[in-house]
Amino acid sequence: MEHTAFNRIKGALLKRINLPLKAMPLWMEAIGVGVFISRIVETNPGFRERLSEIDGKVFLFEAKDIGKSFYLHIKDNGIKVVPHSAKKPDVTMRGTVKVLVDVLLGKEDPDTVFFSRRLEISGDTAAAIHFKNMLAALE
Repeated sequence: MEHTAFNRIKGALLKRINLPLKAMPLWMEAIGVGVFISRIVETNPGFRERLSEIDGKVFLFEAKDIGKSFYLHIKDNGIKVVPHSAKKPDVTMRGTVKVLVDVLLGKEDPDTVFFSRRLEISGDTAAAIHFKNMLAALE
């Protein structure tokens, strides 16, 4: 029962956040996503250690429902979030804000959302699988 109530609240919040996200400047979004990603890395020490295995890779996340995107640059066991990148992404992931947030939080299995066609993944398959496995191991 509690889980269902949580999902309803989360769904309502994600619906309400779409409009402000559409209007928010990309640089501001990058800061917010950067803080969000930093929190994931800080609370999961094993995640940081495994980043070295995909060092130098660039991931593009596209939120189709709000028409926005951001890049994750993996470098020196850290993640830098930027709104634009001169480097072509190694991996592109496309989905709704809800799907992307759930995948990044490890709340949604990337395989499940991929095979249900709620998440599109293209590019370097090995890097995508490695990143997916890292996200699946989040606590």
